[in-house]
Amino acid sequence: MKFRKGILFIVFSALMAFPALAQTTKADISYYSAPVYKILDSTNAYVVFYGKYGADLGIVTIPKKWSKWQKDTPRKLTIRELPRKMSPYITVVKKDNKFLKVMLTIPTDHNNRVWGIADNHKVDQSEPESIELELR
Repeated sequence: MKFRKGILFIVFSALMAFPALAQTTKADISYYSAPVYKILDSTNAYVVFYGKYGADLGIVTIPKKWSKWQKDTPRKLTIRELPRKMSPYITVVKKDNKFLKVMLTIPTDHNNRVWGIADNHKVDQSEPESIELELR
């Protein structure tokens, strides 16, 4: 009987020590959000008009290519359905102070008043490496 308790104690101690042996990395993840007032849809990009502090307006262009799946490359754009009774918003996620991804929480129905159409000739077609929200 004592032998069985000793084996159980050793197994239990080993299981408790296992998480302590695992190597943990601590990443500094930060989120920046702003309300979205208008999204203009063009062939290759979304033009997002967002609110800054005060009564200012910011504009950011997000390539549609970022939302498509590519082998060995994580998506940089996530479009999420807007829950009822909420206003649309944009969130930029940074990991260790470097751009990780952008999330648009918006109505996916293009008949919604937040959606519009952009002139393809006036939209910047270059693909940026990252997106920054200028909140002030």
